[in-house]
Parts: sequence; C-alpha cells; structure tokens
Amino acid sequence: VRSVLVALLVWRAVTLRVKQDAAGPEMERVVRLAIQDIEYPNKIRAWDHVKKVGRIHQRRFPGYSFVQRGGLSSPHVKFITDIDLIFNNPRGGRVTIQEYGDLKALAIELCEDDRNIIAAKVSYRGEDKFDNATQDLEMVGGIVEGGADLAVITCRYELRGGWLLPMDIALQRGESKMSKARRRQRIFDNLGTGNYAKAVQRIRPLLQPEGKRELAEAWNKEGGALRFLVKQLELLSGMSEHRSREYLQKLHIPEDPLPEEWAKAAENLMQKVALDVLLAKRHLVIPKLGDEGERIYEEMEAAERRLLYEYE
Repeated sequence: VRSVLVALLVWRAVTLRVKQDAAGPEMERVVRLAIQDIEYPNKIRAWDHVKKVGRIHQRRFPGYSFVQRGGLSSPHVKFITDIDLIFNNPRGGRVTIQEYGDLKALAIELCEDDRNIIAAKVSYRGEDKFDNATQDLEMVGGIVEGGADLAVITCRYELRGGWLLPMDIALQRGESKMSKARRRQRIFDNLGTGNYAKAVQRIRPLLQPEGKRELAEAWNKEGGALRFLVKQLELLSGMSEHRSREYLQKLHIPEDPLPEEWAKAAENLMQKVALDVLLAKRHLVIPKLGDEGERIYEEMEAAERRLLYEYE
C-alpha cells in the first residue's frame, strides 16, 4: 500500500509541474492578482443566513436536526468556498425515499431551478454508492431506494450580493461526525490522488488548537483564496455565455482563454500551494499519519527536490 501511495505522490507531483509549465507564468500571475482584487462575500453574514435557513427547514424532516458544522462555522476558515446544509438523524437506519423526495424538493426550492443542480452523493455504511456530477435526481432516488444512510444534493446557491456558492444539502442518519480512522484514511486517499488542498482541510480537525491555528494561518495566506476561486470557476460550467462573462468580471478573470482553462490553472496553483504548506508543516502532520507518515514525507520531499532541479 505504501509503495502504491508513494508512486501516486511522485506521479502527481510530476503532472502538477508539467501542467503548470503548460499553463505558463502569465496565467499564474493573473490568478494571483485576481485573488488580491476579489471583493469576497462576508463570511459572518453568510453563516448567520445559513443558520437561519437550516433552522427553518429542519422541520421538513421529522427526527432530523440541522447540524451547525462545516467551513462556514470554523474560526480557522477565512474564505467561504461552499455551504453545508446537513440534517442529521442520530438514530441511524436508512434515508427513506419519501425523505429523499423532500430533500430533492428543498434543493430545487433553495437553488431556484433544477438546472442549478450540479452533483449528488449517496453512501451506505461508509461506502459511496454514487458520487458524481449529475442533474438526474430521479436516478439518484433509485440508488437511495436501494439503501442509503447519507444522501447529498449539491446545487448553486445565490447569496445576497450575487455571489454563487456550491451548497451541499444532506440527509444523514447515524453518527454525524467522521471517525478519526476514517478521516485518516481519507487523508491518505487525498494525498495519493494529489488532492493536497483537501488533505490540508481534513488534517486540521485532527490537530490541537495551537496546531489548527498554525496550519490555518499558513493556508489562509494564499491557499484559502485560491480554493475560493477554484470553486467559483467550477460553478461557471452550464451557465449562459452572458452570465458567465459577467461573473468572470466579478472574479477579475479575463474571458480568454475559456473558464475551464482558468479553472485548471487556479487548481494547479492551489495544489502547489497546498503541497508547500504540507511540506512546511510536516511537524504538525506527520504524527497524525501514523507509522507511514515519515516515509511518505521523505518521498514527497525527494520528488519535490528532483522537480525543482529539473525545472531550474
């Protein structure tokens, strides 16, 4: 398992540098300027609004309660990237097809149009049965009917002021928090696939308060703003050309090249920044990775040194 993970890490680092080289320093420069100029949505106002929405709509799901959790609620998260609207039933069991129908109706109501549905996820006992981009909520309902203790619909949600954010509207049965063992496995999965930004996000809850602050401070210097921009650019998919053009102005991103290319450039830069943060904060992260932590970091650093030498 270790050798496979290390191979994936090395391959991802090589791919990341090649992609960055292809994108060119000009796109990276524009992205860095954009994250300085964006007038970001107010996190405190957004969280107050989401709490109100959650409390209002939890009555639609008897036995469930709104869980005040996610990036919006964390003092360590500086930039809003998405919204979690989670309703949990601690008694366990399965999400019923009737409950899923109510979830679907709420998603369409909050996001105003079924064309704003962008993805869905269905899990049972920790195993994902579906996790992909889709607007076919009937198909997702069929999967839920086959057995699920987690059903999530993701849609574009508009805040006051015109900002769009991906909103995960979820029905969850059983324990509302991810276990440490499962979180650690997800971190290994993220590192193996090169999703360093997600690894940073998932490692933080495992740390002591001082460690959380230290990691968050390093990430918020640039990584948090890049993650915001990446999420925003991803939301442009499926928008009308006119709306997309207006929204790019809001993001301080040029119309040319296509938004997909800017999304790739921002994603690559975000992952590079995340890898740099993980390498710089190894003293915080390695103890949380268990016996393989030191070796994984040695391989990550060796790959980074080789690539720096190759591209000088």
